[in-house]
Amino acid sequence: MSTEQSIHWLDWGDEAFQRSLSEEKPVLLALTATWCHWCHVMDQTSYSHPEVISLVDSRFVPVRVDVDQRPDLSHRYNQGGFPSVAVLDHQGELITGRIYTPPEEMVQFLEQVSSRYPETGEADGHPGDEATPVPAAAPSAGEPGSEVTSVLQRMEEMYDATYGGFGYEPKQPPWDGVGLLLARYGHTRDRNLLRMATTTLDGIQAGLYDQNDEGFFRYSVSRDWKVPHYEKMLCTNASLAATYLDAYQLTGRKAYRQAGLGALKYMQDILFDQPTGLFYASQDAGEAYYALPWGHRKTAEKPRIDRTFYAGWNALAASSLIKGFGTSGDSSYLQVVKGVLDHLWQQGWSKEGGFSHVLEGPGQQFRYLSDQVHALGAFLCLYESTGNPGALETSLQVVDCIQRLFGASDGGYLDVCDVSPNPDAMLRPVKPVLENSLMAEALIRLSHLTGQEDLEQQARDTLMLFRDVAPGSSYKGPPGFRRMEEDEERLYLPAAPVWAMAWDMLEHGPVDLVLVGAAADRRTQRLLRSALRVFAPHRIIQVLDPQEDEVRVSALGFPVNTPPSLYACMSGMCLSPIHTPAQVRSLASEQPWSQSGRFTIRLG
Repeated sequence: MSTEQSIHWLDWGDEAFQRSLSEEKPVLLALTATWCHWCHVMDQTSYSHPEVISLVDSRFVPVRVDVDQRPDLSHRYNQGGFPSVAVLDHQGELITGRIYTPPEEMVQFLEQVSSRYPETGEADGHPGDEATPVPAAAPSAGEPGSEVTSVLQRMEEMYDATYGGFGYEPKQPPWDGVGLLLARYGHTRDRNLLRMATTTLDGIQAGLYDQNDEGFFRYSVSRDWKVPHYEKMLCTNASLAATYLDAYQLTGRKAYRQAGLGALKYMQDILFDQPTGLFYASQDAGEAYYALPWGHRKTAEKPRIDRTFYAGWNALAASSLIKGFGTSGDSSYLQVVKGVLDHLWQQGWSKEGGFSHVLEGPGQQFRYLSDQVHALGAFLCLYESTGNPGALETSLQVVDCIQRLFGASDGGYLDVCDVSPNPDAMLRPVKPVLENSLMAEALIRLSHLTGQEDLEQQARDTLMLFRDVAPGSSYKGPPGFRRMEEDEERLYLPAAPVWAMAWDMLEHGPVDLVLVGAAADRRTQRLLRSALRVFAPHRIIQVLDPQEDEVRVSALGFPVNTPPSLYACMSGMCLSPIHTPAQVRSLASEQPWSQSGRFTIRLG
């Protein structure tokens, strides 16, 4: 008996909350995910139990939401994991909730909640604001310049020196945290930062990487990374692929190259849809499949795939494939990237509404900041890896759209907006640290690429908004209004490292690799391929044609009548020009950005 045939689930919307008001019943919100093993278990047990069905249909207004389809509701109402059960009043306020609950406990929970509604929000002994996250650390509102230090200190406090990662268990793979450690190591040569990063990467690869089918599992239940939850997410694999390839470029460890390219191979072999040129969202946990010996897995039916195309996750995939192209020189990666981003722009974008959340789907009223900033990042990566000016122009259009749709009157950017003629009255936008930090990072990159200094100031203003909440919280808004799965704010601070990374770009500057040379010149292309293999903190690559971009080249102070030349610059100062791939390899080996005194030629 399927859940839909048993409990009469409604979609999130006015109908459900009008019924809640008129019938004086609480809303029972089921947050579920197609990849989630225990969500399927709860469907087959609790939600198929006759007494649970009867209680839900008679005493509640049941609403079911896919957390990938509505990330705003996931952040607001999840109870620390999936599946989540949240009980709401007719105004959408949280009364109580819990994660996976077996049938007998579910019956008791439903009876307690319904018998006490609407008199109290403490149906089972938990206060109505039980989802309020415990702050991970004091906010960083100290002296200017303390932002990066405060996040690194918190990461050091949480660091697991034995197995890597942050916190104990469950263990989420902290790709953004590792990225911050690698960037700071690139500037400081602090071996402790590199050790934290490599120990973490070694643990993740040993425990979460599927040696048979390739790709990374989503997270580990155990501290040592050895007991994975077997679902595989597009966003997880794209993010980890990029992180491992960065680590390979920095350390030269072949195992990191293997893991990064292996994750890309998994994405292309299992999650890629040839007809559309897009990537599917995820692959189910399939615990029975992964329990089989490898020989049996070869012939067994593979776990189910969620064939939804999410804009932001496809943009992440494109960015990671560009890393693959830069690392390996394999141009087939770039062809896939162009297909993904062409589809995003041609069919997923509108000037009025930005990028849709779901591609190849029916009309949608909600737009998410996460989709916009990931797409913005992907187009910037495409511009840096090819020098195609169209990608830079697209990036500027996306920025304009983000500022119009998501910009808040008091600064920063909101996480969700409704572009329909009749906006959802239940929508409660907040300002997320993660997406605002990604936006700030993109503005800094654009400032360096275009020379528009006001963009960097916009980035600084955006980051300043969160000095009173980061690294202890993932958002700015009403207390207790947003909660990450498994309380990630305490476990590995996913938002804070990105915030610190953007601050680090502002305070210590990115490494600009400016290539002046005609695009059709093979020497230019060889230098570009070599530059893409270089790890440098917050690296920004720009290809400028000495004729078509003469104004920009002259403004930067570079000559236009020379052979193709690569200039490595930091904080307005540059090294001597580089003319050969061998010189680029020497640059990567010497890593002069850790010794800023070596940059002696003033830019412009």
